[in-house]
Amino acid sequence: MLTRPEGVHAASLGHGMTAVLNVGTGRWVWMDEDTRRIWEAALGGGSALRVLIDSVVARGHDRQQVRTALSSTLATLHEHGLFAEPPPPRRRRRPLWRVITCR
Repeated sequence: MLTRPEGVHAASLGHGMTAVLNVGTGRWVWMDEDTRRIWEAALGGGSALRVLIDSVVARGHDRQQVRTALSSTLATLHEHGLFAEPPPPRRRRRPLWRVITCR
């Protein structure tokens, strides 16, 4: 699941626009309502993106075109540093067992 990096702040500007500042890079990103919905669905994880795709397809759009547009938008948001990969899970060390064989 993707997470919002520390130092990324979003504010609604009204009229369906959102301003997002990545403090780490000093870059602003302006999002329309659809882009914001994609960003929030990606951060929501699980089936949120699938539900978003299904809702757009239900309005009469081609599923493959929706997926292509979604992938392109996600790539652009990732390039702007608006997603952080979660840290890898800590690996548990298994206890080593000594095998004793008898003859």
